Amino acid sequence: MRSHVARLLAVSLLVIVGSAHVVLAQGSAAPSDSTAAASKSSAPRTVEPEASYFTVSAGVSWPVGGPVEENYQDGFTLGAAFRKAVMANFISGFEFAYAWYSLDSAGLADENPGSTFSGGDMGILSITTENDYLFGAPQKPMRPFLNLGIGYYKSFLDDATETTGSNTSSYNTAVYEGSFFGFHAGLGTMINRERFGLRLDVNYQHLFAGGPDLEYFSARGGIVFYTG
Repeated sequence: MRSHVARLLAVSLLVIVGSAHVVLAQGSAAPSDSTAAASKSSAPRTVEPEASYFTVSAGVSWPVGGPVEENYQDGFTLGAAFRKAVMANFISGFEFAYAWYSLDSAGLADENPGSTFSGGDMGILSITTENDYLFGAPQKPMRPFLNLGIGYYKSFLDDATETTGSNTSSYNTAVYEGSFFGFHAGLGTMINRERFGLRLDVNYQHLFAGGPDLEYFSARGGIVFYTG
């Protein structure tokens, strides 16, 4: 009797040990839900790259400092740019732009009674770097950004004249004609679509001229053509 009980206990013990071994083996092979969740959360996230694009833009420009403010009216600006993805939320490129201003003949005549002014149109060509930091994920339909750039500027001036009675003489606008260095900084927003988009920006421009520095703002809207 005791031998049968002993055998039964031995078999039961073997079954229990075997079952425990199987459970432990399964537990070590298959991680728990919490372990899986932790592994999933610790896995690196896939960051969608920024899109590269061309932009053609146009807008208005108005002088805010230096002799360009004293002698010129608000004008217009045109630009074409290319920007390429550098890293997440950051793109960089270059831009060719042209701004045009006409002499403020009416304002100068008010300041100088009896005189009239003509000519003096001014153009500014710029070739600048473009560096944008964008907020939000690339797939967002609207993304604000900050912009900063430096570059080469060249001014073009037509002769300005002042007429008082029967006397006509040249008028000096005090704007330096030539090439110089400058920078711009601003902000804006990108409105994204699948193949095209819209870019709106406002920029402050500061030009270190041979004479007094020139300062102006520009506000533009542009069509975005994505390359990828």
